[in-house]
Amino acid sequence: MASHNKIKFVAGTVIAAAISVIGQNVFAHTVLEVPSIAEGVRASNNVVVGHGCGEINVIGTSVVFPDGVDSTITVDGQPHTGALTDFIQNWGNLNQKIFSKAVFTFQGEKTDANGNVSGFWAGGGDSLPHDMAGFIPFRTSAAIIEPTSCAASVKFHVSIVDICEITPVDGFSDETVNRWTLAGLGTPYDRPEDGTASLTITRSETNPLPESCGGTGQVVEVKPSAAQINRDMPIIFNGSQVWPQ
Repeated sequence: MASHNKIKFVAGTVIAAAISVIGQNVFAHTVLEVPSIAEGVRASNNVVVGHGCGEINVIGTSVVFPDGVDSTITVDGQPHTGALTDFIQNWGNLNQKIFSKAVFTFQGEKTDANGNVSGFWAGGGDSLPHDMAGFIPFRTSAAIIEPTSCAASVKFHVSIVDICEITPVDGFSDETVNRWTLAGLGTPYDRPEDGTASLTITRSETNPLPESCGGTGQVVEVKPSAAQINRDMPIIFNGSQVWPQ
């Protein structure tokens, strides 16, 4: 009897722990399922929409990757005035949306003046229940870290807005959008504090640091500019802006 009760206790503890973990995941921030990939590797990934706006379902999401053109770049926390190509050779068009109607019916990519994909969106059809997580698939092609650089890793801050109601920007609130973005850019999409998702490219062992780096690599971070967020965060569908209104 004691053994039976012990088994019941252990089983109950495991189930309670599992429920706790599920609850934490459901109410987590929107993130990337795979936040770090090695250079030279093409990786399938997902934006994981963590929860709704309180008890309001999510009807769409908008995702922006720093384009590296006018992005803010830091090296070990210090400003870098050079180009992103000082650290990543081929960032421009690495991220692409994978078509899927698993969560939302409609979707599309966002491109810059050169046709490079700078983000994507998905929405419409059935809404994502506010108490469930949703996977929005995309793919990152093989990135190449500049061999002559001292970069051990390059972290890209990915800005995401989950949409619960289509409104103008003056209608943004905790009931209409969840913003996983930067603070202080001066855009309507800013958060009170930084809360982006992130994608980190790590240096491969086949691309060793130059001896001049002293054996320790640098941590590079890339954040989008206000101009890019204002340009790329809105959702354009069939030639018309559908969000914000």
